[in-house]
Amino acid sequence: MSLQTLYLFSTSRAIKFFYQNHQGFLPSTQSIGEFLEFILRVENKVKIPDFLRLIYLYEAIRENQTKSFGEFAKNFSQFLLNSSFFLKFYDELCAECIVLEQLEKLDIYAFYDDHLKVLKAIFKTYKQKLDSNGFFDKYFLEDFKITFDLLKKYHQIEIALDGFLSRFEMLVFEEISFYKPVFFKLDIQVFNQKYYENLFNLSLDFGEVMVKLESQKIEKVFFKKNSDDKAGEIHILQTPDRITQVGASFMQIDKWLAKGITPEEICVILPNEDFIKYLQLFDKARNFNFAMGKKITETSLFKLLLESLEKFKDLESLETFLAEFKEETQEDKKVKTRLYEVLEKFYCGLKYLHHLSPKDKIVAFLFMLEQESLDDVGGGRISVMGILETRGIRFNYVLIPEFIEENVPALSHKDIFLNTTIRQKVGLPTRVDRENLQKYYYSQLFKRSKEVWILTLDNQEDKPSRFLLDERVFSQKQVLEGNVLAFGQYFLRGRALNYQEVEIIEPLELEFSPTSLECFLTCKRKYYYRYIQGFKERKETFNIGSKVHKALQEGFSEFLEKRDFQQVIQKTYESLEISLNQQEKFLSQLAKKYLEVFFKKEEKRLREGWIPLALEREFSMKFCGIPFYGKIDRIDKRGEEILILDYKYKKEIQCDTLKNYEKSKDFQLAIYALAVKEFGLGESIEAAFYSICQSQIVYEEVLVQKQEYLSKYLAEIKSKAKAISFELTSKREVCRNCVFIYLCNRY
Repeated sequence: MSLQTLYLFSTSRAIKFFYQNHQGFLPSTQSIGEFLEFILRVENKVKIPDFLRLIYLYEAIRENQTKSFGEFAKNFSQFLLNSSFFLKFYDELCAECIVLEQLEKLDIYAFYDDHLKVLKAIFKTYKQKLDSNGFFDKYFLEDFKITFDLLKKYHQIEIALDGFLSRFEMLVFEEISFYKPVFFKLDIQVFNQKYYENLFNLSLDFGEVMVKLESQKIEKVFFKKNSDDKAGEIHILQTPDRITQVGASFMQIDKWLAKGITPEEICVILPNEDFIKYLQLFDKARNFNFAMGKKITETSLFKLLLESLEKFKDLESLETFLAEFKEETQEDKKVKTRLYEVLEKFYCGLKYLHHLSPKDKIVAFLFMLEQESLDDVGGGRISVMGILETRGIRFNYVLIPEFIEENVPALSHKDIFLNTTIRQKVGLPTRVDRENLQKYYYSQLFKRSKEVWILTLDNQEDKPSRFLLDERVFSQKQVLEGNVLAFGQYFLRGRALNYQEVEIIEPLELEFSPTSLECFLTCKRKYYYRYIQGFKERKETFNIGSKVHKALQEGFSEFLEKRDFQQVIQKTYESLEISLNQQEKFLSQLAKKYLEVFFKKEEKRLREGWIPLALEREFSMKFCGIPFYGKIDRIDKRGEEILILDYKYKKEIQCDTLKNYEKSKDFQLAIYALAVKEFGLGESIEAAFYSICQSQIVYEEVLVQKQEYLSKYLAEIKSKAKAISFELTSKREVCRNCVFIYLCNRY
């Protein structure tokens, strides 16, 4: 029988919970949203992508040239920041099968008259734009069809209902009920009783109820009264600040784990997802798994895009920037891949955006990116989620920080346009309805748990949520008294910070650049922070070494094309002339003094037969089965001889010798030589550092020996790659100039 039933749930997480507790063969399941997209269609039209919705709405507002919204629609980026309530209101009307004409009739005092006329004109223009491009937005406004053939293999449909069911959804299920019976599984409580009685036109008592819908006829087919089992005890802790809440959160989780409670039984519910940053800051052992993932906007690559926004003239320049960006962490790779995926979708919609300026197209693309997030695939075993994600699932031990009036109840943008009276008349959910729904979610969560901890604030800015006063939700509450400051001192033990080293053991993705390999061999903890966690070092606003490096690259590029050495000198000096301030100008002039001697040496080397062969040559290869990538400053050739040069803008340069190479962590030139060998440029390969300040070439004398020693290092790394301990370096002198010195308590 179960194989012939299609089960529908509010969320994919509820589906996962259902499967975990199901015996026998796994039945067919879908979320309600997936099912509707699966079963409904509109002939000869396709559903509009989300990012195009906003652009079409923006154009509709502009074309109506209304003054009602002031500066709202004059600037595209400003519109995107403030437009969400428009579409949420539009979505709500369509979900409840309401047209604006109905609202006009009910607005007997003409209180919203001007606003409704403006909205009607805007949505009419918006609909015309959709039609002209073969799009549709909401099924309610279209001549939609139900693909009944997709339901042939099912005997019936059973829906575990947690929350509102819109009129449109009910309309669809009523049509389906002529073809297949539909069962609604409900848990009736004081907070949803009235709503479901109105929805099904039935009298419903508190308890578990099954409602059958067949051929549009509704009947109650099962009822089980709620048991007298009490929910788990609720502890309420009032704290003066957020750091105390963080301390209390970690302390309570520690206590649960010490009792032998498994991490999977524990859940942290966040009424406000901004609290994530506090949890992440102290979750050094990666105990938490964040259901909401990590927003693309919080990644370093996205922030770099925003910082570089003024440099982009069009999408092509942005794409060039992405192509040249070198990923230094696993997160960088994931974000870059996601950016290309989103960019590909965006390009598919470009033909509909011809009216946008190049800059506005970039803004639209970035806004599209803001809706993206990365899954927390490497997270721990303690779940962190929002209250909506708890629908249909249970956790034995629940902790809820930030239970304050600002966060609970969560406010809705949908209530902006209409007051409660009109909402009641037309049948739209009111503010009270939404609050009752939130209370229902919390009460369900508490009813299914063994122990709940709620943390709230009481200070000049934040006050406890009024929900705490509702005995129907918090009947088993126990308000904790005592010295709450002790929770704030959870991370403090006597002195400033009684740091206890946490061992970090994680798999290592085997891929290195010469720089990242040196970092790994020098201090594995620094590598973990820099290349796995993606913590960025603060970049200098100006670096003379980088400027000289770039100027030489541009200068010698002229030589590769024209074989005119005077052009090299001229082009290099021209590049150095551009300065943003007096300090940069002074350092650039000083660099020219060094380069005068450098170019004389280069002229001599040209006479000796050394010719630049390649500049900024990228490579990607494998050594000992491990991928390496990088970029070589310069490759020179004389007959069959090949010389790899790596510029250094400093006076003192040293290479390893036979006496000390076994202690070395720097294999840059050795790796470069292996890469050049694969290029097939020649067999006689040497490598050297080139001091621009001293005009001196310092050769790596133990190139072969270091390559052999490197292979031993790599074999050891490969053998431990599945579980690497990212330990701190034993040499504290390495920490002196490290940006992570405070994270490691080595200051």
